[in-house]
Amino acid sequence: MKKIDILLIYPRLGSFDNLIRDIPLSLIYAATDSVKNGCNVKILDCRLYPDNWRQEIDENMKQGCSLVGLSVMTGNPINTSLEVSKYIKNNYDVPIVWGGPHPTILPEQTLRNSYIDYVIRDWGSLPLSQLIAYVKAKSIRVDDIVGLGYKRNGEIILNQETLRFELLDYRDIPYHLIEIDATKYCRLKGNELFFPIFTAIGCPYKCTYCMSPKVYNKIKGKKWLAFSVDSVLDHIDYLMNKYNFQRLQVYDDDTFVNLERMKDFFLKYINRGYNKRFKLDFRGARINELDKMDDEYLLLMVEANVEILAIGVESGSDKTLKRMNKGIVVEQILRVNNKLKKYPSLKPHYNIFCGTPGEEYEDLIKTKELMIKLANDNPSCMIGIAADWKPMPGTVMTEAAQKEYNLKLPKSLEEWAKIDSIDADKIRHPWYSKKIDNFIKLLQISGFLLDKKLENFEYELSANKRYKFIKLLVVLAKKYRPVLRMRLKYNFTDFLIEYHTKNFLMYLFNKMAKN
Repeated sequence: MKKIDILLIYPRLGSFDNLIRDIPLSLIYAATDSVKNGCNVKILDCRLYPDNWRQEIDENMKQGCSLVGLSVMTGNPINTSLEVSKYIKNNYDVPIVWGGPHPTILPEQTLRNSYIDYVIRDWGSLPLSQLIAYVKAKSIRVDDIVGLGYKRNGEIILNQETLRFELLDYRDIPYHLIEIDATKYCRLKGNELFFPIFTAIGCPYKCTYCMSPKVYNKIKGKKWLAFSVDSVLDHIDYLMNKYNFQRLQVYDDDTFVNLERMKDFFLKYINRGYNKRFKLDFRGARINELDKMDDEYLLLMVEANVEILAIGVESGSDKTLKRMNKGIVVEQILRVNNKLKKYPSLKPHYNIFCGTPGEEYEDLIKTKELMIKLANDNPSCMIGIAADWKPMPGTVMTEAAQKEYNLKLPKSLEEWAKIDSIDADKIRHPWYSKKIDNFIKLLQISGFLLDKKLENFEYELSANKRYKFIKLLVVLAKKYRPVLRMRLKYNFTDFLIEYHTKNFLMYLFNKMAKN
């Protein structure tokens, strides 16, 4: 067997891996230049092997391997990535490189960990191929690899940062490195294959809770760059001739910056007949952009078979939205929701989070009122789980929390792994009172049960015998909703055993998905 030049590993993300498992696009993109240059690249997705990922690593290492790379996000993925890195270092003499959002923002702290030899900041395709060349044959100077960080004689060295977006030809993207089918990559164990695609890169906005401004500020020129409509459509055509998928997910940070461009996209998309083949979802939709769309525009989206629009509303408090630099107000959110309710096939998913620095109990009450009104006004909408805010490194909001509330940030990777709103113990920030903490718990229950998500899941999973028990959950949800509404009406958070019940049912649901 030919020696592996690089083994790229996607770590387990957390407790929802069995329910939501998307194609590991970050590793596929990162491998592009290496594959073009003839390198032998392998990808191991540890989410597919939750109990025997070590054996899978061993099988790959039998071939021999020059370099191991991991794509790492802040939170629980750090924990699982450290577990993988430690296993490799303890058993094999192979250098390890980390890439992804966390090492991009905190490269020095990442490199201080003994299990990590290199980091690649920002986009990784070209620097990764150059690092392989350096590790294998020293055919390039390590100092010349843009975006690379490394250790030399105990000193941490960071090379020049990447100043331009990474633009890849879709025909070069090595999708073949992953076995792509709906049995491996799907949502809620359904039978739909979700295929991710980009139509643009970057984001022009400056939300204070987001890492993107820190990443994009150094980019020379525009901070949002759209791909040509025809190239995106040709990419879709290229994919549909290779894979059998039922749903396209547009992964852009923000898609609708230029409404005329997207109108042209929808018209050409429909003209090619893709609307009759695929459902179309958007991960990056903003209230201020949707607010500019008229009925003709929304009807065009309906005709294009658009279904889920992931929309960041974040809060029901204008004061909090202003602190987030979100560029929207509650009045707009309600107006957009009422506009979308006329088109039930468009299903907005409103992302919400709570407990940001400076957010008071009265702000949470306003978020509660928004959540209730959104659900009441639009039966097709889905409310987010109202997760606790977590301090993301490099964000304006995190820096403000340090200054204003003396928030202590993690000093190591192990500590950052505990900053997670799902898999760690419930977050309690210094500015939380017991009253605030309990109310956030109530909002998190509401995020699961105020809308009709469970009923939708029941319909989607009706053919899957493995999820017979979801019918029981729907029955329980219907019986509990009047109690929830009463709690919300009087802001009553005492004896909140439902919070722990919700966590247990989610744990049970995930365990069932594993089998």
